[in-house]
Amino acid sequence: MPKVVKRRIALKIIWWIYIIVLFLLVIIKFHGSIPEIISRIESNSLPDSINYNLIPFHSIGVQLENISKGWARYNLLGNIVPFMPFGFLLPIAFWKINSLWKVIGTGLVADLCIEVFQYITKTGSFDVDDIILNMIGIVLGYLLMKFTNCFRYG
Repeated sequence: MPKVVKRRIALKIIWWIYIIVLFLLVIIKFHGSIPEIISRIESNSLPDSINYNLIPFHSIGVQLENISKGWARYNLLGNIVPFMPFGFLLPIAFWKINSLWKVIGTGLVADLCIEVFQYITKTGSFDVDDIILNMIGIVLGYLLMKFTNCFRYG
């Protein structure tokens, strides 16, 4: 098997491992406790529970106003940093997705699926600000990949 083919297979394996970890830790927020996930679903299923935000920059504004507090920094960075590998790895693992616009389009579709999944399953909320922050992470990851130019397309 040629070296280029082996590298592409290895990169796709790394990509899918990243997607699985992203799903478990960020999307369903699994931290080792299934009862905690069930409790969150029950809490988000209460009649008065609102698990969506459709107003751009609403959540981000509140977090920026409270940036000195840990929860605000955690939420901002927690929606940017985990998505940087998406923008970094996607064009490396799937060489046909090799432009910023293709990465943004793929990232946006994936991100919309994530938010809809969280809303439907009640494992989280649909938040347009999460999409904005996730997309910032994806673009930063792509730019980092371009800047470092650590892999060549074969």
